[in-house]
Amino acid sequence: TLVYLSLFKLGLGSHEIAPNAANGAIILHAYVQHAFGDMGAYFLSGMIFIACMVTAIGLTCACASYFSSLTKIPYKIFVFILVGFSLVISNLGLTKLIAVSVPVLSAIYPPAISVIMLSFCASFFKKPTHVIAPVTLVAFIFGIFDGLKVGGFELPALLQNLPFAEQNLAWFIPSMIVLLITAVIDRIRN
Repeated sequence: TLVYLSLFKLGLGSHEIAPNAANGAIILHAYVQHAFGDMGAYFLSGMIFIACMVTAIGLTCACASYFSSLTKIPYKIFVFILVGFSLVISNLGLTKLIAVSVPVLSAIYPPAISVIMLSFCASFFKKPTHVIAPVTLVAFIFGIFDGLKVGGFELPALLQNLPFAEQNLAWFIPSMIVLLITAVIDRIRN
């Protein structure tokens, strides 16, 4: 929490040290360069390299193991495929990667949030899947609309005027309505 609060603080004051920065990495580098000089920049790059390599190796191994267990393709082949794909993606640059990933993340966050929040309440339902699945589906459908909007597509006026649409939370009210309906049906059904 403290790390993220610090990053928020850096971002809020970034216009002075890093004017016209395209992404957070440029802002962070400018702050470290300003505060600690070249040695700070080398230290930051070393820390980021170690953190990213640990994550990349762990994810590559886990994904290769999982997909090789599903298919007949050997583990080593999946490692090479994933590393090659990562090399191509990493050369797009952070700004381009963010531009591509934000619409996708905007589409998958609503169902992820719904599943996580409803998993805490699963013991209150007789058949949790009869409640969680429809709510998650509705959150996903409206999340796709949010993702399209963030991606720059023009949506119909009906979807643009939904409550909380300006905050990319258009999925919230429909999901709550479906939650209430399915929870009532779950309670009265034997």
